[in-house]
Amino acid sequence: MKNKIFSLFFLVLIVSCALESKFGLPNDEKINTELIGTWLDIKTNETLLIKKNNEMSYKLIPNDSTEIIFYSKKIKGFNVLNIVTNDNGVKTNSFFGFELRNDTLEFSEVNKDLKETDFNSQAELIKFFNENIDKKGFFINPTIVIRE
Repeated sequence: MKNKIFSLFFLVLIVSCALESKFGLPNDEKINTELIGTWLDIKTNETLLIKKNNEMSYKLIPNDSTEIIFYSKKIKGFNVLNIVTNDNGVKTNSFFGFELRNDTLEFSEVNKDLKETDFNSQAELIKFFNENIDKKGFFINPTIVIRE
């Protein structure tokens, strides 16, 4: 039986309300190897494959021609995924929170409605996270997947 690699993150990026910015968070933390593997959405029976890209980032490969690179950052005790997409030379960073509990991965969108204006620098983005990450409603629309 051929496993279909379902790009859950890619789908979420297309239809999500996640916070986006041309600026990314600092990519200064080594990967969490517990994220690497195949994850199953038990509601849809679709799988999500996460691979190591390098010591500092991960790779999601939804099909033979597309790669999505992302990395993780811990801010005030919260885990954040910074997903980097490049569409016709325009780089966009999208942000999701995540929690790993045993063989369960829960990820949630960072609520873009909390942003009042566009970020003019990485420093403004970091300030936004530091000032808001522990507020109720910062992480929204959780999705849960289990290790396959």
